[in-house]
Amino acid sequence: MLELFSQIKYYTEEFRKIFLIDSHGPDEVRRPDTEALELLKPFIEVLKKYFRAEVYGIENIPETKALIVGNHNAGITFMEPMFMSLEFYNKRPNDTLHFLAHDAMVNIPILKNLLIKTGAIRASHETAHKAFDMGHKVVVFPGGNYEAFRTFKDRYKVDFGGKKGFIKLALKAGVPIVPVGNAGGHETFFVLSPGHKLAQITGTKKFLRSESFPIFLGLPWIIGLGPIFHLPLPAKLQVKVGKPIYLDNYKPLDAENPKVLQEIYDKVISEVQRLCDDINSKRMLPVIG
Repeated sequence: MLELFSQIKYYTEEFRKIFLIDSHGPDEVRRPDTEALELLKPFIEVLKKYFRAEVYGIENIPETKALIVGNHNAGITFMEPMFMSLEFYNKRPNDTLHFLAHDAMVNIPILKNLLIKTGAIRASHETAHKAFDMGHKVVVFPGGNYEAFRTFKDRYKVDFGGKKGFIKLALKAGVPIVPVGNAGGHETFFVLSPGHKLAQITGTKKFLRSESFPIFLGLPWIIGLGPIFHLPLPAKLQVKVGKPIYLDNYKPLDAENPKVLQEIYDKVISEVQRLCDDINSKRMLPVIG
């Protein structure tokens, strides 16, 4: 019993350091807090079992700096990146991943400390270039909440909404793009409508920079309204990392060439969709997997 209380006291104090003690700002790029990653690891392992999570292809991520690009699932409760990160650090503990996070996420008290201490940085070209200058890898989900709240019937569709900023970032930084397909997260709740018009009417688009004000079925709300968290159903989550798309035949100035941007955009979308299709072709039933 004393040992149990001792463990509870230890974890309580350690989590207090992570959640309650302010981290550095989201625009300051540092390596993730090793202690925070190690402390969270057993809890992520438990979640991995709950979601029966599987990650393939981490070896395809280059040793050098790179921009890792994937599709966004599951609204705000997006779990696949957590398991990709776990697999990455299990295999490459001395390497570094930075996830580009929405302004709102890195400004929420308590949550921001967890995100920043585990490698998140504000989603901007400036912070991403800082990470590249340090030789680190950057992860981005260009579809953002536009894709994250697509309807359940479109759960297998990759849709970045035409956003090409990530391509400009890769071209200017001279880094390859590594495609990632995420599957399963969009079965942890059921989006009935993305609510793009509602986002404008409610002011969500202006004040939260959210293009969606979804209507969904999910726990604990039963019927959820808006870009809010949900308790995820135990859908099987799978992540597949593809081979890098090298941009050696292009120049930084091509970042201002619409034809080049569209060419690379189509190539990336096609590859991410192929990875997702490969996973989804083996999924038999929603949620069950």
